[in-house]
Amino acid sequence: MNTGCVIILLISLLPGIIIAQSQRDVAEDDEYRSAMAHLEDIERTYQRKYILTAENVENNLYIPQFDSKTGNYRTSLELETPPPPLLVQEVIPLLETAASQNHSEAAVTLADLFMFGNFSLPPDYKKAKQYYEKALSIAPNGHAYFMLGFIYSTGMFGEFEADPERGNLYYQFAMENGDINALLVLAYRNLKGIVVPQDCEMALPIYSKLASIGLHWISNWNHPNEVSYNIRISDFNGGIFGEKLSETSSSIKMRSRVYADLKQSFEETKLNANDHEYVSLYYDGVGHMMGDYFVSRNLTKAFLKFQQCVELGEEIYGANDYKNVGSIDRMYLSSCQTHLARMYFKGVSVPRNVAKAEHYYNMSLKVQATPEVLNDLAVIEEEGLLKKANYSRAVELYASAVAKKSPEANKNLAKLMMKIYGDDLSANAHRSEVYKHMKDAAYLGDTEALFYMGRFLESGLAASADPAEQITCSKTVMYYREFVKRLSRFFTPHLKYAFEELKCGNYKNSLVGYSIAAEQGFEPAQVSAAYLLYQLQPLSEATKVFAVSRVKNAMKYLDGASRQANVDATILLGSLLAGEDPKAQIETDPERAFSYFRLAADRHSSYGAYKLAEMYENGLGPVNNTTDYYLAKRYYDQSLQYREKFDFDRSVTLNKGSLNKAHISWAMLRLRFKYLFNRKAFKNNQMENSSDSWLNAFKKIGKKSPNKEKDFESREHNSRADAHHLGGTHEHDYVESYDLGDYLVIALTFVFFSIFFFQNVLRQVRQIRNGRPLAANQNREAAGAGGARGNENGEQNWGWNGNQFNFRRGNFEFHFFAI
Repeated sequence: MNTGCVIILLISLLPGIIIAQSQRDVAEDDEYRSAMAHLEDIERTYQRKYILTAENVENNLYIPQFDSKTGNYRTSLELETPPPPLLVQEVIPLLETAASQNHSEAAVTLADLFMFGNFSLPPDYKKAKQYYEKALSIAPNGHAYFMLGFIYSTGMFGEFEADPERGNLYYQFAMENGDINALLVLAYRNLKGIVVPQDCEMALPIYSKLASIGLHWISNWNHPNEVSYNIRISDFNGGIFGEKLSETSSSIKMRSRVYADLKQSFEETKLNANDHEYVSLYYDGVGHMMGDYFVSRNLTKAFLKFQQCVELGEEIYGANDYKNVGSIDRMYLSSCQTHLARMYFKGVSVPRNVAKAEHYYNMSLKVQATPEVLNDLAVIEEEGLLKKANYSRAVELYASAVAKKSPEANKNLAKLMMKIYGDDLSANAHRSEVYKHMKDAAYLGDTEALFYMGRFLESGLAASADPAEQITCSKTVMYYREFVKRLSRFFTPHLKYAFEELKCGNYKNSLVGYSIAAEQGFEPAQVSAAYLLYQLQPLSEATKVFAVSRVKNAMKYLDGASRQANVDATILLGSLLAGEDPKAQIETDPERAFSYFRLAADRHSSYGAYKLAEMYENGLGPVNNTTDYYLAKRYYDQSLQYREKFDFDRSVTLNKGSLNKAHISWAMLRLRFKYLFNRKAFKNNQMENSSDSWLNAFKKIGKKSPNKEKDFESREHNSRADAHHLGGTHEHDYVESYDLGDYLVIALTFVFFSIFFFQNVLRQVRQIRNGRPLAANQNREAAGAGGARGNENGEQNWGWNGNQFNFRRGNFEFHFFAI
């Protein structure tokens, strides 16, 4: 058959081929659409079974051990929920059929189901990887590229061989295909130098792009009070080290409980809470509006509570035009009016009605001119929502709100001035004023202002507005990155998924969600992922077994959190490297442990200073492995000082509880005992010949004036620490200023206990001589008969095994000797 005949044959067959292909495509799409419709039905009807609630989570978040044999956490079989039959019998077969016919989206959906374990489907990471690869063999897909990057970067915690460089390559492909998750990962990696060289200039354009995406979202976002799931799950137990030792401030905000407690506290302290019913209505309303991790928001109930509060105020004070409102009622009634007005203004729970919003705003002004009301009235004037736009009136209202330190008004005033005088600050005569208002808004806490500050710095406009401003890449990135972090509701929906899975006891699924956010640089997620990989608590569990690969992943995330100033993560890293937990099976590295402890101490961590002092006391950290009792004492003192300051700061902010100090006091006493009871070891210490040895310090106590040493003291111990850490020498002749009173107290304590001990021995000898053994025998016989017998002096004698407890006339003496 010649070529012309072949071409004619193909042309004649082409319509049939096209029709057959289109029929297959339709069939594939039908199967995929049918599967997705079933998934929507499952989503509507699926009931989650929660094991964590608001009532049982506090100080009770227990993460069971991971069993490497089963590849899952050791949970009770009663907690396991089987997947819906519709998912297993209909959805998955339909998706498998479509994927086998090269339907890319079907393959991605299947991969996600097996990766995230949706609807109680047991996760299967190998199948997930295969389907992501299948999808990419059909067509490029940003999400599939990202998930493969995640798989290779983490190795799924021991499931696969980790390959961070290959994972980074897949992240690059995902970014080029428009995946926002990959943008977050690569921005963070370039900023911190993870896998790739540290390069702020490479991170800046990525964060700038992310910030622009976030600004578009925030401009259409009407629910600023939605719950943020960017939290550390360890904070439910008081932090990584528990409530008594953890120093990083808690990320947990149980808002519904806070408002309920405030309401209860008010009702308990006021003589007649019924006279201030607005208070209860306000707290009920704001509790419904905010919600938290366990209580869903109920905007309808919130609206009704605020409306009831406003109507009650109108009934009581409206006739007198709100002139006689008491101070307490003024504050809460005004808040109710403001919230009700804002719900109308934003169209939250009710259709938007700007006229009603203005009515309630003006009503609130009669009670109390709050910055929120002034700002929102200015927005109405600026945008001309009820009448022609009036910029001069808007500026006047914004200025009044700015005088009351309103962050939102500062931002809006700066934006209005740019609208009036032009966006180009370099040609704007009011550029300094615009820049000042936007900067004030950012520092007062406005989220959107962070974006504009980053844009001012990046474009160079900040330099013309404020020549004294030091513009650096790191400062510009800081604004963009903080802006992105505050929009975690948009950028990281997997954080909510992770917490929901945690509440259900699906710890393996929860780990996936937190690990994705950890890869993206969210510090709370890094701590949460580390907490699921390596559980420090409870300390008493004897059956703990950890896989080395999982602990190393935990350390990777802890290191990321440490780089972001989390001191608890820093200290835990040091503890692991110091070999304090043999079950972690991590090779000890005292020098790295010493570096982490020192970093924590430099950040004013009490526990970090304590651990550093321990290393100096035992000679385990510095390069030359020398014992330095000077610095041990100095850092123990520093630990105590930091702890007292931390407790004071907590009391000022009304946080409950105080940190534990017992271990510090014991360490300082132990350090003194080492000298008092082991002088020979001190004399043999290699520092004996040095003019700054501890023994020499005792000999020279009081010989140097404290006033001459006062300014020098803080610098001295740091320079000595540098010398030890770098393995060098230290030449200053600095003498530790020990307090003689400390040793006087110790001496008197020993004298007192010695006298008391010998008096007790003599008393017992006299009792034996006076026939006390007989009484003791009688006492034992009485005790054997089932009770205690009182003597004629009203004394009850309880005795066993020769140990005596003497009770006289309802009181008792407990004789003891303790060191």
